[in-house]
Amino acid sequence: MNDLPWYVGYFSGRHWLKNVDYSIDDVVRVIEASRDLKNKFYLGVETPYLKGRTLYLIFYNKSLRTRNSFQTGVFQLGGQGIYISPDQVYAPTLPEDMVPYQTEAISDVARVLSRYGDGIAVRIYGDAAKWIIGRGHRVIEEFAKWSKVPVLNMEDDLYHPFQSLADAQAALEALGWPKKLLKGRKFVVSYAYSGGLKPLAVPQDVALMASMLGADVYIAHPPGFELLDEVLAKVKEFTDSWGSEFKVVNNMDEAFEGADFVYPKAWSPKGFFPPFSRDSKVHKEEAMDYQSKFRDWITTIEKLYEAGRPYYMHCGPADRGQEVSDEVLDRYDKSLYFNEAENRLHVQKAVMSMVMARVVR
Repeated sequence: MNDLPWYVGYFSGRHWLKNVDYSIDDVVRVIEASRDLKNKFYLGVETPYLKGRTLYLIFYNKSLRTRNSFQTGVFQLGGQGIYISPDQVYAPTLPEDMVPYQTEAISDVARVLSRYGDGIAVRIYGDAAKWIIGRGHRVIEEFAKWSKVPVLNMEDDLYHPFQSLADAQAALEALGWPKKLLKGRKFVVSYAYSGGLKPLAVPQDVALMASMLGADVYIAHPPGFELLDEVLAKVKEFTDSWGSEFKVVNNMDEAFEGADFVYPKAWSPKGFFPPFSRDSKVHKEEAMDYQSKFRDWITTIEKLYEAGRPYYMHCGPADRGQEVSDEVLDRYDKSLYFNEAENRLHVQKAVMSMVMARVVR
């Protein structure tokens, strides 16, 4: 076993719920491991670092990139991923939402699956989390509380850690892997219009990741689309530690000007959802009506050229004609859209290798 890469088993047995649970150095180690796995992928080098291991994938929400990159990744590592849809089992549920013969306590599900396999990955937000902001993350924390094997967050209503890791790798690749990471680079996380309701997870996690890597972070959104105070405080903490700039503005063009990277992505105005709504109730239609006022928050080729041709980023799936024009996704030479999607495979393989392997060196 001495010929295994340094990263296999590096965080053995630990959960991966959000990147800020780890140090900046640890996050960089994940990206370095992902870089190695990506190189091996292209060279056709086999990486059976999780031979015989099983990961249970619990999807309360639909998925293309997340499901397929996780299932493919664990297979390429020599293990297997087992897909679990909550509507095909007794749905794993928090204590206050138990319904006899329809649900099962997360505490029981986590302990059972812990005795079968080697990891549990969960995705939950939006309707599946009742549009109560933070409830999805609480579900994942409940799995982690009871599981004896690593729990991985495949996106909840507050965080999307593997997406922001993939984004970080794409940005560093675009710059040629600078030693100073993103220090001195302007990174813009911007609202973009969508006709659908989307969680805060991606903008919050991307802003956190950019700040962890030293970027000057600009967050742009219309009034009413503020991110969580605790997330903004953490972004400021990281930018202060680097001596980088942090600014929140309400103008997309102002934020884009002179940027190195722009990440325009839809999210929903939190004041229409508990615990932030005026009556602690969910107001989905009102939220959609409000965000429809900001259809001009769309990324076009013209806007990118006026800004100085920054790299364009988006987690996908992007709402064409709303968040972004077709031309940006299909013909803009500095779009990292598909690079980010590909890197989901590699960063997830990195973390799975690090937390699910049990290695004695």
